[in-house]
Amino acid sequence: MSFSVLKVYPKGGFFMAVSSEQAMKRALALARKGYGRVYPNPMVGAVIVKDGMVIGEGWHRGPGYPHAEVEALRRCKVDPQGATLYVTLEPCNHFGRTPPCTEAIIKAGIGKVCYAVADPNPHVAGGGARKLAEAGITTAEGPWKDEAVALNRAYFHHCRTGLPWVILKAGMSLDGKIALANGESQWITGAKSREKVQQLRAHAGAILIGSGTAAKDNPRLTCRWGNPERRQPLKVVLDSQLSLNVESRLVRESPDNLVVFCSVNAPIDKENALTGRGVRVFRAKTSERPEPREVLETLGHMGVQSVIVEGGHQVFAAFVEAGLVNEYYLFYAPFWIGGDGAIGVLGGKGLPALAEKKPIKLESVRRCGEDFVVHGYANL
Repeated sequence: MSFSVLKVYPKGGFFMAVSSEQAMKRALALARKGYGRVYPNPMVGAVIVKDGMVIGEGWHRGPGYPHAEVEALRRCKVDPQGATLYVTLEPCNHFGRTPPCTEAIIKAGIGKVCYAVADPNPHVAGGGARKLAEAGITTAEGPWKDEAVALNRAYFHHCRTGLPWVILKAGMSLDGKIALANGESQWITGAKSREKVQQLRAHAGAILIGSGTAAKDNPRLTCRWGNPERRQPLKVVLDSQLSLNVESRLVRESPDNLVVFCSVNAPIDKENALTGRGVRVFRAKTSERPEPREVLETLGHMGVQSVIVEGGHQVFAAFVEAGLVNEYYLFYAPFWIGGDGAIGVLGGKGLPALAEKKPIKLESVRRCGEDFVVHGYANL
C-alpha cells in the first residue's frame, strides 16, 4: 500500500499531514490511554482527517463519558463537514449511558468512516455501519484490524463465546515454586512485579483464587494502581466446603463485591453466614470442587469479561487441565527455593507424556525490576 506525500498545514494543534494508515495507528495509540479506565467498555480511539490533515482526535475515557468519536468531533479545530473519521471499533448505534455515536457522526456531516474492526457486541453487530451507510456515509473496515482486536482481546472473546478471557498469573522462584514447604509465600517476587500485577488487575473484571490461598494469605484482592476510587474487580473464591472465614478481609471489606463458588453439599449454615454479610454464593452441580467451566459460564452471564486466576497450585492446574487459560503472566524471582516439599506452580495430575505437551505461545520475556516476567498465550 502506498500513499502520496501530503502538505503540512501551517498552524499547530491537531493539524498534521497523515496517511490513512497513520491516522488509524494514531487512533490505536489514543485508545490505549483508556487502559484500566474503561472496563467493561472496550478501549477506543478516533481521529478525524480533512484535506489530509488531522483536525480532531479523542479517546473513550470511561463508562458514562463520551465515546471516542464524539470526543473527537467536539475537539475538531475546523468544520468536520466531509471529513474522514478513523476509529478503532465500529461506531455504536444504540442507547447506553450515552447516545448512539452514529447520530453525532451523521449530524456532523462526516463523509467517510473507516473503522479498524466490526464490533461483535450484539447491540452493535454491524448496525452502526448500516446506519451510516443508510445516511449516505461511506464506510470501510480496516486497516490495523488485528491490532484492534488484540487491544480488546477480553471484550471480543466474551462477546463471541460468552466466557471471560482467563489470565493465569503466578509468582515463583527459578525452580517454579510458589511457596515454601511450610506454606510461606509472601513475598517471592519483588515490588516491580507486584506493581505490574496491580496494573493487570486495573483492567480485569474479576480476580479468582482458591480457599487455600484465601485462608493462608488473607488477601484483599483489590486494585491499588492509579485512581484509588476506580471500579474494583470482582473478588471470586472457589471454596468447596465454604471454609472462608467471615472475619477475613475478603468478607469484611466490600462483601457485596465477593462471589463464592461451593460444592452442592457445602453446609447451609455457612452459606447463610456469608449471604447474611452480602456475599453471593453459587452452588455447583457436583459434590466435588466447582468445575472451572461452570464457574466461567456463571461469571460470563454476570457480564464479567476477564478473570485473573491468582492461585493456588490446585486451582492453576484445574484451569490449565480444562484448557481454559487464554493468557499467562509468569513472574520469576532470581533465586531457588528447592526442597521436595515446596509447592510447585501446578498441582493436579500432571502431564502423562511429553508428547501431549501444549507449549505456550511466547509474547515476551522481560526484566521486571529484580525479576523477569514471561508473557504468553495458550495455543487453543
